[in-house]
Amino acid sequence: MTVAEILTDAWRLYRLLFRRSIVFAAAVMIVLTAVDAGSLSDSENISVPFTLVTLVLGIAGTVIIQGALIELVRNVHEGRKPASIDSLLERVGECFWPLVKVSLIYGFGVAVGLILFVVPGLIIAARWSLMAPLVVLEGVRRGAPSRSNSLVLGKTKTVLLALLASFVITGAPSIALAYSPVGNLWTLIFGFVWGSLTAPFQAHLLTVIYYRIVDPERPVIAGEVRTWESFWKGV
Repeated sequence: MTVAEILTDAWRLYRLLFRRSIVFAAAVMIVLTAVDAGSLSDSENISVPFTLVTLVLGIAGTVIIQGALIELVRNVHEGRKPASIDSLLERVGECFWPLVKVSLIYGFGVAVGLILFVVPGLIIAARWSLMAPLVVLEGVRRGAPSRSNSLVLGKTKTVLLALLASFVITGAPSIALAYSPVGNLWTLIFGFVWGSLTAPFQAHLLTVIYYRIVDPERPVIAGEVRTWESFWKGV
C-alpha cells in the first residue's frame, strides 16, 4: 500500500460515484451554509445557544456525509447496486450516534496532541483515522480507537502522508480564501460549492485506506462493476 495507490483509488471512486456523492453532500452542505449565513447576518447578537446549535449541526453534517458515502463505497467494493439516498440515510441513522462519538474523540485527540506536541497529534490523526469506517462497515461501537490503532500500526507513515496530501488538495483553497479580502457572501458560496465537491473525496479516502488494509487482495472497486451496462442499475 502506497500513498499514490490510496490517492488513485480515492480519485477513481470519486469519479465513479460523482453524481450521487455530490448531490448527497450538497444537500447537507446547503443546510450548513444556511446556518452560517444566519450567523453572519447578525454576528453581533449571536447567542450561546445558537453557537452551540451551529457547532452541533457542523459535526452532524460531517458525520452524515461520511457515514453515507462510506456505505456507498461498500456497495462498490462488494459489487452491489449503489444504495438509494433513502437507504443511505437509513444506514446513517443506524450508526449516527456512534459516528458522532468517534468524530468527537478524533477531533479532541488530534487537537490536544497538536497543541501539546505536534508529532503525537499527527500520529493520532493517522492511527485513529479509521474509526468512522469501522463504525459503518464493522459495526464497532466500543473500542474504535484501539481497533483503528491496531489496523494502522506499521502503516502510520503511509496513512499520515495520504491524509496530509488530501488536506492540502481539499483544504488549501479554503485556507487561502479565509485570508483574502472577499466578502462574506462569496465566502459562503465558495464554502458551499467547495465543501460539496471535496467532502466525498475525503470520505472515499478513508474507506480506501480501510479496505487497502483489511482486504488487500481485493480491488477497492469490484471488477464486475466495470462490466455493468449502467453503473446505476448494477446487475
